[in-house]
Amino acid sequence: MRWAGIDGTAWTTLRARLTLWNTAVVLLMTVTALVAVRFGAQAALYREVDAILLGSAREIALAIADLDTDNDGIVDELRSKTAGHGERGWFAQLLTIDGESLWKSHRCPAEVANHQPKATGRSEQMAQVGPYRYVGMAVTPRGQGPLFVRIGMSTELIDENIQTLMGLLIPVGVMLSLLTPLTGYWLAVRATRPVADILRTAERLRPTRLGDRLPVTGMHDELDQLSGTINRLLDQVADHVDRQEQFVADAAHELRGPLAAIQSSLEVAVSQDRSADEHRETLSDILDATRHLSKIANDLLILAETSDVGAPSPQEPVDLASVASQTVGMFAGVSEDRGVDLRLVTRETPPVNSNPGHLRQVISNLLDNALRFTHRGGRIVVEVSAAAGSSLLTVTDTGTGIAAEHLSRIFDRFYKADPARSHGETRRSGGLGLAICKSLVESSGGSITVTSRPGEGTHVTIRLPAWHRLTEIPGPASVKGKADG
Repeated sequence: MRWAGIDGTAWTTLRARLTLWNTAVVLLMTVTALVAVRFGAQAALYREVDAILLGSAREIALAIADLDTDNDGIVDELRSKTAGHGERGWFAQLLTIDGESLWKSHRCPAEVANHQPKATGRSEQMAQVGPYRYVGMAVTPRGQGPLFVRIGMSTELIDENIQTLMGLLIPVGVMLSLLTPLTGYWLAVRATRPVADILRTAERLRPTRLGDRLPVTGMHDELDQLSGTINRLLDQVADHVDRQEQFVADAAHELRGPLAAIQSSLEVAVSQDRSADEHRETLSDILDATRHLSKIANDLLILAETSDVGAPSPQEPVDLASVASQTVGMFAGVSEDRGVDLRLVTRETPPVNSNPGHLRQVISNLLDNALRFTHRGGRIVVEVSAAAGSSLLTVTDTGTGIAAEHLSRIFDRFYKADPARSHGETRRSGGLGLAICKSLVESSGGSITVTSRPGEGTHVTIRLPAWHRLTEIPGPASVKGKADG
């Protein structure tokens, strides 16, 4: 089993592409997750710090507002607050409203002490200066003018915690990146194993081994659906090939008889002296055999044309009653000679989608079949009537009929109901006549059905759709028989 691509490299295989795609997706998701954790954790910690600093600043502002003292009392309050959070590196600063520093704790960094925030018009300000974060708030002690207080802390500890977290997560991401291609390849192998089985079976398929089928795992996934679809196609191909082979064999058998008759007659004619009348009789026999060959060839051509789904025959509005009347008239003399009562019953019907020549061929085949198996004194009735959205043509005879076990195959090409019976009944369902009828009717989008009882006669019903200018006629359905042409 070859998994290499057209260029012979393994990188073009489906499992390799699945592995690469899986690895790329996992790596992208890992990097995205690490970045999201990094900035998410930082944002969460900074929000927590801001909330603590802002709460402390508001407590100091409330305490200072109640003090009736000078700046030294305010400084003592600030010193007390920062001393209680010395382990966190807190610092404080007292400024005038104009930004002049009046006091700062010993931990207050110079960059914060000299920082002049942008004027926002708000009494509370939050700022990040290098590795320090502080909140500034305007306060008004009792009996004094407004002042500005800053409470802040170093964020180095937060950054160290974040780095520690990333130090734990990055190795996990690296391990995941290393394991992803391996696990991805393993998963790709398992996922593509059914494909490998399908390819192995497909490579074994030959015209002489049409019985092989693709494996189905029973998981009911897309690959099972693909295998089922291909298996159904293989079933149809195998059935088509079998019927084609049988059709060729049956056609050869049908052609062999007339050809053998012609050859025999010619051999007799050239092997001995014969009179003019004898030569005339021989030529007459040859002519009959030639006509038989011509009819078989024409029937095969008709079946080939109507079985071509890609090239359906042209359709046009056809007066079914008129075509039936013309065709019945052609058989009037034959039916009279054979002592069979041939009748036509027509009712008003809409035009149908069909081809006039094809309809005449269908009716002719049905009448010829009915006349051959209706005894003298019998009756054949051709009736044309309307139905919902369509027209019906029925041909009913009082002939020998067809046994129930043969009805399902009477449209098979060259099918003979019972080869052991007499010549007249042997070909009751043989030849190509009914197969042609079915193919021509279905090429017009219609249907044909047959009901029959031995000794009582046969009833054939053809349903054709009414004409619509924009109607699209479907291609002919496959003629079920020994083979499809």
